[in-house]
Amino acid sequence: MVGRTPEFLGKKIEAREMKIAMIIALLHPLLILTGTAISSHLISHDPTTYAGWLNNPGYHGFSEMLYEFTSSSANNGSGFEGLGDNTPFWNIACGIVMLIARYLPIIGPVAIAGSLASKKYIPESAGTLKTDTSTFGLMVFAVIAIVAALSFFPALALGPIAEYFSMY
Repeated sequence: MVGRTPEFLGKKIEAREMKIAMIIALLHPLLILTGTAISSHLISHDPTTYAGWLNNPGYHGFSEMLYEFTSSSANNGSGFEGLGDNTPFWNIACGIVMLIARYLPIIGPVAIAGSLASKKYIPESAGTLKTDTSTFGLMVFAVIAIVAALSFFPALALGPIAEYFSMY
């Protein structure tokens, strides 16, 4: 922002609301990437114990694990076949990710709404950053795209993109 405080419905959006919004925005990638990292660590450090997990080792196996946690975090339950996902680790890990990804993002908007409800109405002034303009909308979209790219591009480069280039 440019030193101006954005307002929504006459209430100033301050640092507390922005911190809550960022924690909730970063929760989804955190759950996906942490779960993928743990499962990758387990399979790479003890492949004989976890041999039933992956039918396709290498880049494709990494993509399968990444997709499994992405699917769990999005609560859609789809699977990337080839992953032996009916094991205690996958059932427990994906269940935990699904519960956290479903219920924690509900708490954030409620906390923001409660915080805004307790604030007094402030009339619009010269320092108000309007949130109903296309410029503000484009900036929010750009921030979302940049955060998503920085969160997922390294993992995508390790899995699907590396697999594509290894075929040729």
